[in-house]
Amino acid sequence: MDKFLQKLLDYYHLTYDEYLKLNKDINDIRLLDVNTIIDIDTIRNRIQSAIVNKEQILIYGDYDCDGICSTSIVKRTFDILNYPVKYYIPSRYLDGYGLNVENVHKIAKAGYKLIITVDNGISANEAIDLANSYGIDVIVVDHHEVPEVLPNAYGFIHPTVSKISNIFGSGGYMSLFLSCALLNKYDDYLVTLAGLSVISDLMELKDYNRDVVLLAISNFDKNRYLPLRLLTDTNIVTEKTFSLEIAPKINAIGRICEKNEANRLIKYLTSSNELEIIEYSKWILSINEERKLLTKTFSDSFDTSLLGNSSSIVTICDTKEGIIGLIANRFLNMFNVPSIAFAVDSKDENILKGSARSKAGFSIVEAYKDESISKYLITSGGHAYAGGLSIKKDDFEAFKQSFDQYASLHPFIDDEKPTIEISLNDINKANYKTLRTFAPFGMGFEEPLFLIKHFKTSELDFISYGKHISTRLGISTKLLGFNMPYNEVSQYKFIDLKGNFHLSYYNGIEYLEFRLNSYEKSTD
Repeated sequence: MDKFLQKLLDYYHLTYDEYLKLNKDINDIRLLDVNTIIDIDTIRNRIQSAIVNKEQILIYGDYDCDGICSTSIVKRTFDILNYPVKYYIPSRYLDGYGLNVENVHKIAKAGYKLIITVDNGISANEAIDLANSYGIDVIVVDHHEVPEVLPNAYGFIHPTVSKISNIFGSGGYMSLFLSCALLNKYDDYLVTLAGLSVISDLMELKDYNRDVVLLAISNFDKNRYLPLRLLTDTNIVTEKTFSLEIAPKINAIGRICEKNEANRLIKYLTSSNELEIIEYSKWILSINEERKLLTKTFSDSFDTSLLGNSSSIVTICDTKEGIIGLIANRFLNMFNVPSIAFAVDSKDENILKGSARSKAGFSIVEAYKDESISKYLITSGGHAYAGGLSIKKDDFEAFKQSFDQYASLHPFIDDEKPTIEISLNDINKANYKTLRTFAPFGMGFEEPLFLIKHFKTSELDFISYGKHISTRLGISTKLLGFNMPYNEVSQYKFIDLKGNFHLSYYNGIEYLEFRLNSYEKSTD
């Protein structure tokens, strides 16, 4: 067996037979038979009845990439059915997340008889009860954690409620199942949007999630759908095309725009008017540039002297609340301590809304439970390494002190990723092709990190006045390390390099790059 392949099998603890099952032919992938979903007939019949009776239908989505994909999938499905429906993407700033009581009153007044919530609704008990009192049925298409008491919805499409899988798919994937139930087929473009939603919402890339992402990559590679193509510069389609290029641009709209501009994204993803799509893409790209500038400007201007001997970063940002999560994540990566970025609540200037980020050893949700911290929390939620919260503005300094004290008692632990040791000769296109047979990589199935030991620093070349490593290894292979300056690297005679394989095009030439994540002095 090929040595490189064996190293990958050992890394993922796979047998060769398990690898063959993982590396399935794209033509052999079969998505779920939607007729096995609990209550799918009830849901389908209710929607078909609404169409026959010409009822007004509203799709109620969410402002993140998953919510945008979810709404677009269902909207496009009704377009194919040639039945007019309306949709609404709530504003992060004006509406907040999910179906709420205030908007149900407006929906009822407008005469809607059926609401389909996508990427939200599983916890909207009060809003759905109100809708029912108005004679409005609500179909919930969601994937979030199930509350102790389910809302009184007409029907559900949900990973666990519908007994689809114990692995959580995205809101967009659940919307795809609804689409298939109505169209009696899986539409390739809508499958691609579902795959994008799985990646953007960091769902585990296992089982049925892996299948839809594989199909999404294949479909986009073959068809180059215009709305998606205009949001990426790459010629090579992989899962990173979705996660690093397309999804952040779609997410930027909900983060930056304070009104209901995110609704334009649905038209962008479902329109058949090429000129309209191109104009919207220019707007999306401009908003994304604003998002990047705001994030960089604030984090770069942060006074590091304020950190002192602190075990955390807790700060108030004079910026939009939509980007505080990005800022907190940037602080985490810059200073390697638990970080919270707050912004003044757009609805109440006496409240601070925060976004927290952490790493192994410090659980955000466990920190929220500690009495010294919980007493200040108005709202809180999230996961071990990412969460949201709100506190009174007057409590900021006391909260900051308590959080920092807690952080000092719960330092990060060494969570060093395992590596695969390779030689320079292993950096070749044949091995890259072998590596890609394990793809897609993502949550729960991360891309392997490779290690090259004992590299002589005098053989490294630098560009941009010594700021970046760029060393040619062969005619079309090279080492590339950003922000690894000569004056730091050259103090060592030999270094160990950690990085990943990356295929790129430049001036019409295909390059295989070993992109460096980090380096350290060789101990050998």
